[in-house]
Amino acid sequence: MEPTAIQHLMSAIRQNTSGTKHIPKLPPKLIGKDKEVIQAVLMELYQDVVEDRGCKFREIAGTEVAENIAAAAEWMTGPKLKTSLLLQGTLGSGKSSLMNALCSLYRFGASGIYKCTALMVYDQFKAKLDKQPSYYDEFKKADYLFLDDLGTEPAKCKDYGVDYTPLPELIYERYEKQRVTIISTNLSDDRIVAWYGKRVLDRFEEMCERIVFLGDSYREQIGKPAE
Repeated sequence: MEPTAIQHLMSAIRQNTSGTKHIPKLPPKLIGKDKEVIQAVLMELYQDVVEDRGCKFREIAGTEVAENIAAAAEWMTGPKLKTSLLLQGTLGSGKSSLMNALCSLYRFGASGIYKCTALMVYDQFKAKLDKQPSYYDEFKKADYLFLDDLGTEPAKCKDYGVDYTPLPELIYERYEKQRVTIISTNLSDDRIVAWYGKRVLDRFEEMCERIVFLGDSYREQIGKPAE
């Protein structure tokens, strides 16, 4: 076969199979903003999240929280190719607070954003099985999904003797379509494997930049929620 014929055939195949829509990590309205600007705005939004919960915001310069905010800004603006973000670590250490700050920033910068808990995903999948109104497919297809508290939902859903796994199915879909997914979880890698299987952890390794929270529970220190 002539090289030109090969090129034409490959071009036709690629056009036919290029169904993946590239979703930029940095929302359209934020394009052109550098890491320092994004980091400063995230810091302000994080403070808003804490104070909105009736908690006193403490100075966090030089702390793990500040480092994690900087890491999130680096993921958004830097050259790293991973499409998604995994906020992983101990209870009450600020994962959901950072997720909420990121969500506020993304909602300013883009449309097509959904925020939910893992339990909401599970409940919406059950509603879909029951032929009730459901957001499950919207969660799968959203350009940007903020998924909080992974691992707090039942691992499986049974319908007429068939076992379904709503969260892995959602993760596989978003992995295949390279959609931006920001996830928070208290589960360690071993517990992710025990709860969802090795395949989900493998997907996370490829698709997610990981930010680890190791600090003490903020809730225990002040008696009020930090996340």
